[in-house]
Amino acid sequence: MHMSANIKVSHPSPDLGDEVEEKKLATMRPKKDAWWQVNDTKAMKSGQRGTIYWVGKAIMGEDGAKTGHHVKGCSYQGEWDNNQKNGYGVQVFPNGQKYEGQWAAGLRSGEGTLWVPVGKAQKLRKLYVGGWKDDRRHGRGTCFFKDGQFFQGSWIHGKMHGQGTLRYSNGDLYIGDWYDGLRSGKGTLNKANGDCYEGYWLNDRREGSGSFFYAESGKVFVGDWANDLPKAGVYTQANPNPEQATLVPKTSELPPVMLALPAEVLEGALSAVRNARKSFRATTTPVERLFDEDEVEALKAAFQGVQQADGTIRLAELQGLCAHLGTEVSMPRLMQLMATVGLESEDHRGPSADFDNFLRVVALLLDEEAAANPGGSQTEGHFDASDYNWDEDGQDGLGEHMM
Repeated sequence: MHMSANIKVSHPSPDLGDEVEEKKLATMRPKKDAWWQVNDTKAMKSGQRGTIYWVGKAIMGEDGAKTGHHVKGCSYQGEWDNNQKNGYGVQVFPNGQKYEGQWAAGLRSGEGTLWVPVGKAQKLRKLYVGGWKDDRRHGRGTCFFKDGQFFQGSWIHGKMHGQGTLRYSNGDLYIGDWYDGLRSGKGTLNKANGDCYEGYWLNDRREGSGSFFYAESGKVFVGDWANDLPKAGVYTQANPNPEQATLVPKTSELPPVMLALPAEVLEGALSAVRNARKSFRATTTPVERLFDEDEVEALKAAFQGVQQADGTIRLAELQGLCAHLGTEVSMPRLMQLMATVGLESEDHRGPSADFDNFLRVVALLLDEEAAANPGGSQTEGHFDASDYNWDEDGQDGLGEHMM
């Protein structure tokens, strides 16, 4: 019997293990970045760099807005970090201004000097030298104004704030407190003609107690001021100052006071002025002038212990806090105090107060208590924060404490 069989002949094929190994090696090779990624990495600025120029018809300022100046552009030479100006650098702006100093995260921060162009020749004049923060004047610094005035003192967020001295172009000199760019607090104004005011200011005007010396007449006014004008006080001949080189002039003799009760009349006049200005002063006086830092922290601990979810307190909570401060206050009186600081509401629970308004109400209350009890221990409307030991719940550990 004859048998036949189909025999298949196979050709040798590559080893499958070799293919797997090849693919594995391919995945292990470092992947090349795209060309745009390579160029972008090279363009990242970090460390010390040469001058960087911005050129175009519509030059953009530091704030991202068009400057309107058709100039060649602005430049920066200095240090970078992560593509932002960081460290020391010199920036020339499209408007011709020049800044030399410290940078942080692309903004002027640290010590630096700002120059501005003047006149047709665009000669640079020093405008400001001192501290910066977040692209604004901040900290100690000196500003030289265009009209010859200069300020030396403290700055916050680009404005004169804190202690500082301003020399005016006419020769006047102010030394004292500033708030948000205006004279506010206690300060002395020495005028070029020899006149001198020493006392309190509010929103760039004389407001509160103060004395004014009139150099020409040799007289002095001591009393209360409102809206930059003397309202009630005593006008007398100034006493000679042994430390002063020139004698105090005596141009006229003041007539004697013929009032039966001059002290009572004066006190009544002063009270009338203060009551008339109470609401204005209560709503506009900076909180920093009402209490010192320790007092604010103690009051904040008490306030946070009873505040609502929206960060305010109602009339009942305010009455309870006043009791912890040592004063029992009736609801009608509290309503009146809150209305004085501009807080009114038709809600049956009464108006609510945030922390700033709470401080203003407490300051008014303390002023009234001090006026009613001039021989008490509290002075100038301040309470002694060291007398209170507020716990985390805003409760004091002393029980009742009478002022």
